Amino acid sequence: MNKMVIDTPYYEDMSRYSNSDIGYFLKNGPKGLKDYKEGKVAKLDYNFLEKGTMIHEYLLQPEEFWKDYIILDFATPKVKQQKDLLDEYHRLMQVNPLESQDKLKLSAYKKAYSNKKSDEKCIEEAEGLIMIYQDYLEYLSKVDENKKIISFADLQTLKKIKENIQNHKKANELLFNLPSTFETHNEFHINWEVEKFHNIKCKSLLDRVCFDHVNKKIILIDLKTTVNVYNFKHSVEEYDYYRQIAYYGLAIQWYMQEVLNLNSEEYDFEAYIIAIGKDANNEIRVFNMKNDTTLNEKIASISEALRRISEHISTDQWDHTLEYYEGDGTEEL
Repeated sequence: MNKMVIDTPYYEDMSRYSNSDIGYFLKNGPKGLKDYKEGKVAKLDYNFLEKGTMIHEYLLQPEEFWKDYIILDFATPKVKQQKDLLDEYHRLMQVNPLESQDKLKLSAYKKAYSNKKSDEKCIEEAEGLIMIYQDYLEYLSKVDENKKIISFADLQTLKKIKENIQNHKKANELLFNLPSTFETHNEFHINWEVEKFHNIKCKSLLDRVCFDHVNKKIILIDLKTTVNVYNFKHSVEEYDYYRQIAYYGLAIQWYMQEVLNLNSEEYDFEAYIIAIGKDANNEIRVFNMKNDTTLNEKIASISEALRRISEHISTDQWDHTLEYYEGDGTEEL
Protein backbone atom coordinates (compact mmCIF):
# COMPACT_ATOMS: atom_id res chain seq x y z
CA MET A 1 0.00 0.00 0.00
CA ASN A 2 1.41 3.39 -1.05
CA LYS A 3 0.76 6.68 0.63
CA MET A 4 -0.68 9.38 -1.61
CA VAL A 5 1.38 12.55 -1.30
CA ILE A 6 -0.48 15.87 -1.43
CA ASP A 7 2.14 18.56 -0.94
CA THR A 8 0.61 21.34 -3.07
CA PRO A 9 -3.02 22.58 -3.01
CA TYR A 10 -5.01 21.35 -5.99
CA TYR A 11 -5.47 24.68 -7.78
CA GLU A 12 -1.86 25.74 -7.21
CA ASP A 13 -0.25 22.57 -8.59
CA MET A 14 0.60 23.35 -12.22
CA SER A 15 2.88 20.29 -12.53
CA ARG A 16 -0.10 17.94 -12.78
CA TYR A 17 -2.83 17.65 -15.40
CA SER A 18 -6.51 17.86 -14.55
CA ASN A 19 -9.61 17.08 -16.58
CA SER A 20 -9.92 20.83 -17.21
CA ASP A 21 -6.38 20.80 -18.63
CA ILE A 22 -7.38 17.97 -20.98
CA GLY A 23 -10.33 20.05 -22.13
CA TYR A 24 -8.12 23.09 -22.63
CA PHE A 25 -5.67 21.00 -24.68
CA LEU A 26 -8.44 19.62 -26.91
CA LYS A 27 -9.86 23.10 -27.55
CA ASN A 28 -6.67 25.18 -27.75
CA GLY A 29 -3.90 22.79 -28.78
CA PRO A 30 -0.45 22.17 -27.27
CA LYS A 31 0.79 25.77 -27.38
CA GLY A 32 -2.43 26.97 -25.74
CA LEU A 33 -2.10 24.39 -22.96
CA LYS A 34 1.56 25.24 -22.32
CA ASP A 35 0.79 28.96 -22.11
CA TYR A 36 -2.13 28.24 -19.79
CA LYS A 37 -0.03 26.09 -17.45
CA GLU A 38 2.72 28.71 -17.39
CA GLY A 39 0.29 31.46 -16.43
CA LYS A 40 0.51 33.30 -19.76
CA VAL A 41 -3.23 32.95 -20.26
CA ALA A 42 -5.69 34.52 -17.85
CA LYS A 43 -7.06 31.87 -15.50
CA LEU A 44 -10.78 31.63 -14.86
CA ASP A 45 -11.75 34.31 -12.36
CA TYR A 46 -12.15 32.59 -8.99
CA ASN A 47 -15.05 34.91 -8.17
CA PHE A 48 -16.93 33.23 -11.01
CA LEU A 49 -16.60 29.92 -9.16
CA GLU A 50 -17.26 31.30 -5.69
CA LYS A 51 -20.99 30.64 -5.57
CA GLY A 52 -20.49 27.02 -6.62
CA THR A 53 -17.78 26.61 -4.00
CA MET A 54 -20.07 28.13 -1.37
CA ILE A 55 -22.85 25.65 -2.24
CA HIS A 56 -20.43 22.71 -2.19
CA GLU A 57 -19.10 23.61 1.26
CA TYR A 58 -22.54 24.28 2.72
CA LEU A 59 -23.86 20.90 1.56
CA LEU A 60 -20.80 18.67 1.83
CA GLN A 61 -18.58 20.30 4.47
CA PRO A 62 -20.80 22.39 6.77
CA GLU A 63 -18.14 22.61 9.49
CA GLU A 64 -15.67 24.05 7.00
CA PHE A 65 -18.34 26.38 5.64
CA TRP A 66 -18.80 28.14 8.98
CA LYS A 67 -15.02 28.47 9.33
CA ASP A 68 -14.70 30.06 5.89
CA TYR A 69 -17.82 32.23 5.66
CA ILE A 70 -19.49 34.91 7.72
CA ILE A 71 -22.99 36.31 7.27
CA LEU A 72 -22.86 40.09 7.11
CA ASP A 73 -25.24 42.55 5.47
CA PHE A 74 -24.02 46.13 5.54
CA ALA A 75 -24.33 49.51 3.88
CA THR A 76 -21.39 50.37 1.66
CA PRO A 77 -19.89 53.84 1.21
CA LYS A 78 -21.85 55.91 -1.30
CA VAL A 79 -18.95 57.75 -2.98
CA LYS A 80 -15.28 57.03 -3.66
CA GLN A 81 -13.96 59.54 -1.10
CA GLN A 82 -16.00 57.91 1.68
CA LYS A 83 -14.64 54.49 0.76
CA ASP A 84 -11.09 55.83 0.53
CA LEU A 85 -11.41 57.42 3.99
CA LEU A 86 -12.77 54.24 5.60
CA ASP A 87 -10.22 51.99 3.88
CA GLU A 88 -7.37 54.26 5.00
CA TYR A 89 -8.74 54.48 8.54
CA HIS A 90 -8.92 50.69 8.70
CA ARG A 91 -5.37 50.40 7.36
CA LEU A 92 -4.02 52.91 9.88
CA MET A 93 -5.78 51.10 12.71
CA GLN A 94 -3.85 47.96 11.75
CA VAL A 95 -0.41 49.58 11.46
CA ASN A 96 -0.74 52.22 14.22
CA PRO A 97 -3.19 50.81 16.78
CA LEU A 98 -1.74 52.91 19.62
CA GLU A 99 -1.98 56.22 17.77
CA SER A 100 -4.61 58.69 18.98
CA GLN A 101 -8.01 58.37 17.31
CA ASP A 102 -8.06 62.02 16.29
CA LYS A 103 -4.76 61.67 14.43
CA LEU A 104 -5.93 58.49 12.67
CA LYS A 105 -9.21 60.10 11.63
CA LEU A 106 -7.51 63.27 10.43
CA SER A 107 -4.92 61.34 8.41
CA ALA A 108 -7.60 59.18 6.84
CA TYR A 109 -9.72 62.22 5.98
CA LYS A 110 -6.84 64.08 4.34
CA LYS A 111 -5.93 60.96 2.36
CA ALA A 112 -9.43 60.87 0.88
CA TYR A 113 -10.39 64.55 0.59
CA SER A 114 -8.55 67.63 -0.61
CA ASN A 115 -10.21 70.73 0.87
CA LYS A 116 -9.40 73.59 3.24
CA LYS A 117 -11.64 72.61 6.14
CA SER A 118 -10.26 72.94 9.65
CA ASP A 119 -8.75 69.91 11.36
CA GLU A 120 -11.64 69.90 13.82
CA LYS A 121 -14.19 69.82 11.00
CA CYS A 122 -12.28 67.04 9.19
CA ILE A 123 -12.19 64.92 12.35
CA GLU A 124 -15.89 65.55 12.97
CA GLU A 125 -16.85 64.45 9.45
CA ALA A 126 -14.58 61.40 9.67
CA GLU A 127 -16.22 60.40 12.96
CA GLY A 128 -19.64 60.67 11.36
CA LEU A 129 -18.69 58.36 8.49
CA ILE A 130 -17.04 55.87 10.85
CA MET A 131 -20.20 55.72 12.94
CA ILE A 132 -22.45 55.22 9.90
CA TYR A 133 -20.27 52.53 8.32
CA GLN A 134 -19.26 50.46 11.36
CA ASP A 135 -20.45 47.30 9.59
CA TYR A 136 -18.30 48.09 6.57
CA LEU A 137 -15.26 48.44 8.84
CA GLU A 138 -16.16 45.09 10.43
CA TYR A 139 -16.30 43.62 6.93
CA LEU A 140 -12.77 44.90 6.25
CA SER A 141 -11.58 43.18 9.45
CA LYS A 142 -13.15 39.89 8.39
CA VAL A 143 -11.53 40.14 4.97
CA ASP A 144 -8.19 40.53 6.78
CA GLU A 145 -8.97 37.22 8.53
CA ASN A 146 -9.57 35.58 5.11
CA LYS A 147 -13.25 35.22 5.90
CA LYS A 148 -15.58 35.21 2.92
CA ILE A 149 -18.60 37.44 3.29
CA ILE A 150 -22.08 36.35 2.24
CA SER A 151 -25.43 38.03 2.77
CA PHE A 152 -28.52 36.81 4.57
CA ALA A 153 -30.10 36.39 1.13
CA ASP A 154 -27.25 34.05 0.17
CA LEU A 155 -27.83 32.03 3.33
CA GLN A 156 -31.55 31.75 2.58
CA THR A 157 -30.72 30.45 -0.89
CA LEU A 158 -28.36 27.85 0.58
CA LYS A 159 -31.04 26.73 3.03
CA LYS A 160 -33.56 26.43 0.21
CA ILE A 161 -31.17 24.35 -1.90
CA LYS A 162 -30.54 22.01 1.02
CA GLU A 163 -34.28 21.71 1.71
CA ASN A 164 -34.95 20.93 -1.96
CA ILE A 165 -32.25 18.25 -1.90
CA GLN A 166 -33.72 16.72 1.25
CA ASN A 167 -37.12 16.63 -0.46
CA HIS A 168 -35.68 14.90 -3.55
CA LYS A 169 -35.63 11.15 -2.94
CA LYS A 170 -32.41 10.34 -4.83
CA ALA A 171 -30.47 13.52 -3.98
CA ASN A 172 -31.33 13.10 -0.30
CA GLU A 173 -30.13 9.50 -0.38
CA LEU A 174 -26.83 10.39 -2.04
CA LEU A 175 -25.97 13.35 0.19
CA PHE A 176 -27.62 12.60 3.51
CA ASN A 177 -28.87 9.03 3.75
CA LEU A 178 -26.36 6.48 2.46
CA PRO A 179 -25.99 3.25 4.49
CA SER A 180 -23.47 3.31 7.32
CA THR A 181 -21.26 0.85 5.45
CA PHE A 182 -20.15 3.68 3.15
CA GLU A 183 -16.93 5.61 3.80
CA THR A 184 -17.44 9.12 2.44
CA HIS A 185 -14.80 11.54 1.16
CA ASN A 186 -15.73 15.13 0.26
CA GLU A 187 -13.58 17.41 -1.90
CA PHE A 188 -11.34 14.38 -2.34
CA HIS A 189 -7.98 15.32 -3.88
CA ILE A 190 -6.24 12.47 -5.73
CA ASN A 191 -2.78 12.87 -7.28
CA TRP A 192 -2.28 10.01 -9.71
CA GLU A 193 -0.07 8.92 -12.57
CA VAL A 194 -0.38 7.03 -15.85
CA GLU A 195 2.61 4.74 -16.18
CA LYS A 196 2.21 3.92 -19.88
CA PHE A 197 2.48 7.61 -20.82
CA HIS A 198 5.89 8.40 -19.34
CA ASN A 199 4.31 8.48 -15.85
CA ILE A 200 2.46 11.67 -16.73
CA LYS A 201 1.26 13.28 -13.49
CA CYS A 202 -2.48 13.85 -13.11
CA LYS A 203 -4.76 15.32 -10.45
CA SER A 204 -8.46 15.18 -9.66
CA LEU A 205 -10.67 16.90 -7.09
CA LEU A 206 -13.86 14.90 -6.53
CA ASP A 207 -16.90 16.56 -4.95
CA ARG A 208 -17.87 13.33 -3.18
CA VAL A 209 -16.85 9.70 -3.51
CA CYS A 210 -18.21 6.94 -1.29
CA PHE A 211 -16.64 3.51 -0.80
CA ASP A 212 -18.53 0.53 0.58
CA HIS A 213 -15.87 -2.13 1.14
CA VAL A 214 -18.41 -4.48 2.72
CA ASN A 215 -20.70 -4.66 -0.30
CA LYS A 216 -17.99 -3.68 -2.79
CA LYS A 217 -19.58 -0.57 -4.19
CA ILE A 218 -18.29 2.86 -5.23
CA ILE A 219 -20.52 5.92 -5.72
CA LEU A 220 -19.16 9.07 -7.37
CA ILE A 221 -21.26 12.22 -6.88
CA ASP A 222 -20.72 15.59 -8.54
CA LEU A 223 -22.66 18.79 -7.86
CA LYS A 224 -23.37 21.20 -10.70
CA THR A 225 -25.20 24.50 -10.75
CA THR A 226 -27.01 25.20 -13.99
CA VAL A 227 -29.15 27.90 -15.56
CA ASN A 228 -31.73 25.37 -16.76
CA VAL A 229 -32.11 21.97 -15.08
CA TYR A 230 -34.52 20.93 -17.85
CA ASN A 231 -31.93 21.47 -20.56
CA PHE A 232 -29.06 19.94 -18.63
CA LYS A 233 -28.16 17.68 -21.55
CA HIS A 234 -26.87 20.80 -23.28
CA SER A 235 -24.53 21.50 -20.32
CA VAL A 236 -23.34 17.89 -20.30
CA GLU A 237 -22.38 18.21 -23.95
CA GLU A 238 -20.98 21.75 -23.75
CA TYR A 239 -18.74 21.06 -20.75
CA ASP A 240 -18.13 17.38 -21.57
CA TYR A 241 -19.25 16.15 -18.15
CA TYR A 242 -18.99 12.53 -19.29
CA ARG A 243 -15.27 13.06 -19.85
CA GLN A 244 -15.01 14.52 -16.35
CA ILE A 245 -16.75 11.48 -14.86
CA ALA A 246 -14.46 9.17 -16.87
CA TYR A 247 -11.37 11.07 -15.69
CA TYR A 248 -12.50 10.82 -12.08
CA GLY A 249 -13.13 7.12 -12.62
CA LEU A 250 -9.52 6.66 -13.72
CA ALA A 251 -8.36 8.53 -10.62
CA ILE A 252 -10.48 6.26 -8.42
CA GLN A 253 -9.08 3.15 -10.12
CA TRP A 254 -5.52 4.36 -9.47
CA TYR A 255 -6.38 5.21 -5.84
CA MET A 256 -7.95 1.79 -5.25
CA GLN A 257 -4.97 -0.07 -6.70
CA GLU A 258 -2.02 2.05 -5.58
CA VAL A 259 -3.22 3.38 -2.22
CA LEU A 260 -5.78 0.86 -0.95
CA ASN A 261 -4.26 -2.16 -2.72
CA LEU A 262 -7.72 -3.20 -3.90
CA ASN A 263 -9.07 -4.22 -7.29
CA SER A 264 -11.68 -1.69 -8.44
CA GLU A 265 -12.99 -4.20 -10.99
CA GLU A 266 -14.44 -6.19 -8.10
CA TYR A 267 -16.59 -3.19 -7.15
CA ASP A 268 -19.83 -1.93 -8.66
CA PHE A 269 -19.39 1.65 -9.82
CA GLU A 270 -22.14 4.29 -9.87
CA ALA A 271 -21.85 7.93 -10.91
CA TYR A 272 -24.37 10.75 -10.51
CA ILE A 273 -24.60 14.46 -11.13
CA ILE A 274 -26.86 16.45 -8.84
CA ALA A 275 -27.94 19.47 -10.90
CA ILE A 276 -28.99 22.56 -8.94
CA GLY A 277 -31.00 25.24 -10.70
CA LYS A 278 -29.69 28.79 -10.41
CA ASP A 279 -33.13 30.33 -10.73
CA ALA A 280 -35.39 31.38 -7.87
CA ASN A 281 -36.80 27.87 -7.48
CA ASN A 282 -33.40 26.15 -7.12
CA GLU A 283 -34.92 22.97 -8.51
CA ILE A 284 -32.98 19.72 -8.15
CA ARG A 285 -32.53 16.94 -10.69
CA VAL A 286 -30.30 13.87 -10.40
CA PHE A 287 -28.73 12.29 -13.48
CA ASN A 288 -27.27 8.80 -13.72
CA MET A 289 -23.92 9.20 -15.51
CA LYS A 290 -23.07 5.48 -15.59
CA ASN A 291 -23.19 4.97 -19.34
CA ASP A 292 -20.50 2.38 -20.06
CA THR A 293 -20.39 2.97 -23.81
CA THR A 294 -20.01 6.73 -23.48
CA LEU A 295 -17.56 6.50 -20.57
CA ASN A 296 -15.37 4.03 -22.48
CA GLU A 297 -15.33 6.42 -25.45
CA LYS A 298 -14.27 9.24 -23.13
CA ILE A 299 -11.55 7.07 -21.55
CA ALA A 300 -10.19 6.46 -25.05
CA SER A 301 -10.27 10.23 -25.71
CA ILE A 302 -8.51 10.94 -22.41
CA SER A 303 -5.92 8.26 -23.14
CA GLU A 304 -5.14 9.76 -26.54
CA ALA A 305 -4.95 13.30 -25.11
CA LEU A 306 -2.58 12.19 -22.34
CA ARG A 307 -0.45 10.31 -24.90
CA ARG A 308 -0.12 13.46 -26.97
CA ILE A 309 0.61 15.66 -23.97
CA SER A 310 3.27 13.21 -22.80
CA GLU A 311 4.95 13.39 -26.22
CA HIS A 312 4.98 17.18 -26.09
CA ILE A 313 6.48 16.99 -22.59
CA SER A 314 9.20 14.52 -23.65
CA THR A 315 10.20 16.48 -26.78
CA ASP A 316 9.46 19.94 -25.35
CA GLN A 317 7.89 20.85 -28.68
CA TRP A 318 4.65 22.75 -28.13
CA ASP A 319 4.19 25.18 -31.02
CA HIS A 320 2.36 22.68 -33.24
CA THR A 321 0.53 19.35 -33.07
CA LEU A 322 2.25 15.95 -33.21
CA GLU A 323 1.10 15.54 -36.84
CA TYR A 324 3.04 18.66 -37.76
CA TYR A 325 6.25 17.39 -36.20
CA GLU A 326 5.88 13.81 -37.44
CA GLY A 327 4.93 14.66 -41.05
CA ASP A 328 5.44 17.28 -43.69
CA GLY A 329 3.52 19.97 -41.84
CA THR A 330 0.11 19.03 -43.26
CA GLU A 331 -2.62 18.28 -40.72
CA GLU A 332 -6.03 16.59 -40.84
CA LEU A 333 -9.23 18.38 -39.85
